Amino acid sequence: MAVCREAVISDDYKGFGLPNRGSDEEVRTLLNADCVRRVSDNLIFAYFYYPEPVNGGRELPFGIMQKCYALLSEEELAASGVLQLRESPLTNFYGSGVLLGFVDTGINFADAAFRNADGSTRLVGLWDQTIERREGDAAFQTEEISGTSERTTADYAFYGREFRTEEINAALRTENPYEVIPSRDENGHGSALVRAAAASEQRTGRIPGQSTGIPAVSTENPYGGVAPLASIAMVKVKQAKPYLRNYYQIPENVFCVAEEDIIYGVEWLLSLADRENMPLVLCIALGSNQGNHTGRTVLSGYLDNVAQIPGVCVCAAAGNEGGSGHHFFGRVPENGYEEVEINVEEGETGFTTELWAVDPDLFTVEIISPAGEVIPRIQGRPTFNRQYRFFFEGGTVWIQSNLYDQSVGTQGIWIRFAGTSAGIWRIRVYAEGEFSKSFHMWLPVTPFLRKETAFLRPNPYVLICDPGAAREVLTFTAYNVAGNTLLPQVSYGYTADDRIKPDIAAPEGEELYAGTGMATAFGAGCAALVFESTFRNAVYVILDTQVMKRVFIASAERDGREYPNREWGYGRLDVYGVFVRAPGRAL
Repeated sequence: MAVCREAVISDDYKGFGLPNRGSDEEVRTLLNADCVRRVSDNLIFAYFYYPEPVNGGRELPFGIMQKCYALLSEEELAASGVLQLRESPLTNFYGSGVLLGFVDTGINFADAAFRNADGSTRLVGLWDQTIERREGDAAFQTEEISGTSERTTADYAFYGREFRTEEINAALRTENPYEVIPSRDENGHGSALVRAAAASEQRTGRIPGQSTGIPAVSTENPYGGVAPLASIAMVKVKQAKPYLRNYYQIPENVFCVAEEDIIYGVEWLLSLADRENMPLVLCIALGSNQGNHTGRTVLSGYLDNVAQIPGVCVCAAAGNEGGSGHHFFGRVPENGYEEVEINVEEGETGFTTELWAVDPDLFTVEIISPAGEVIPRIQGRPTFNRQYRFFFEGGTVWIQSNLYDQSVGTQGIWIRFAGTSAGIWRIRVYAEGEFSKSFHMWLPVTPFLRKETAFLRPNPYVLICDPGAAREVLTFTAYNVAGNTLLPQVSYGYTADDRIKPDIAAPEGEELYAGTGMATAFGAGCAALVFESTFRNAVYVILDTQVMKRVFIASAERDGREYPNREWGYGRLDVYGVFVRAPGRAL
């Protein structure tokens, strides 16, 4: 365990998510890995001691590199039918008995919005991946356990620190709870998500007969979040290692998360739900433009499996890439090339872009700098790996092409700009195949780039971020209730393999963090209400993400538009309609 803990934390170790069904020892021997940690039957993370910086190149193909994820959030209760569910004597749902799990920037656990009327916490667990563990912590001395069936929550929280309900309540009894549990949400994004999904209702005073020793609290929100009686669990996810930031040229001041830490966080939440014997609704408000937008990254594949577990609903955000100019769709003409122009804003220190072939075509590229320096096309070489330095303008460009990317099965070309000049860069794309000769290109998500760095002739569609593009997850876009209009920044679908995403639209959330991340938190709260009904009234015998998706779609509000569509999916969320309009159901 100690080796794996160090491997996950230290930048000297590089980790890769790989599909593998062999035993852990067989994998460790085959790969000569320093640590192998199994996540599921067909997914392991392998770690290697590799202290050198990673700039791209032959030693590490871009297809196996971990993806990096950014935050996706920047009168709703009545519009989505939540208040009707509370006020009806036949429903009266508040999310009781359901666990809402978040992997995000943390939670300010002492806030009144996350506490019961008697002042005690509503959190059943908090795992802060960013805190150094101490020698007294529960999992500090645990040994590596093969497989998953015998692990406890402490085994899953094998780095950072895990805090349980009793520890949080003990902290709340003190004058300064954050001195006892030094875990805060400095960003505010995670706390905002939980408020939207599950903030406590307004209350004042101490309930009769309470003897917790915890000061009473009051909130200013008369209605609270969507599911104000749901239990809460939060993973404060650590940020990606420096080598990944450098590899993708992500600025140091931007919140950025690696796949492994999200997956480990979900693992812990699943174990917590099992320990508490509760259904689990996962809220993932993180997203990435890396990959070919068909939902086949390591994270998407993992969440697809999780989404099929009975008693679990996985909710993901569509993304806030609308109007960003970060997607290009091209088709190479006969005996010619398609020219892709990227405007790079002054002050942009580096970035990456990815080209993905529409199967089964193959492509090669040449690049022309703003000053006219040329990286020549490598004729007939759809698989290549080169670094180029610019004489006049300075900076380097890495070009790496995989004939067939192991994760998605189509050709991918990865281009990394480091220290290059501002201006208009031209990428000429040549077709080596003889089929549709079509391709997609994406720039990183908005938080990772300066505002004016964009394609000059962008395509506004196929911008659903990973893991929102995953097949099985429930993907939300965001709309404004007052105007009944989508937010201008939301990502439009479909996926690159033409599957319908987003699934449904939910209210945008609070102004500071408005976006699809907040809409996902709202939708997750609604899913908790449906789960509550399941266990109270046995409405659905087996309820997982797919069933939740079906009932939300069946009961959605739709106007005169043609549905489904690339903007709204199947319509606007109406959780009350799940009980009064869904086929075959009547109250």
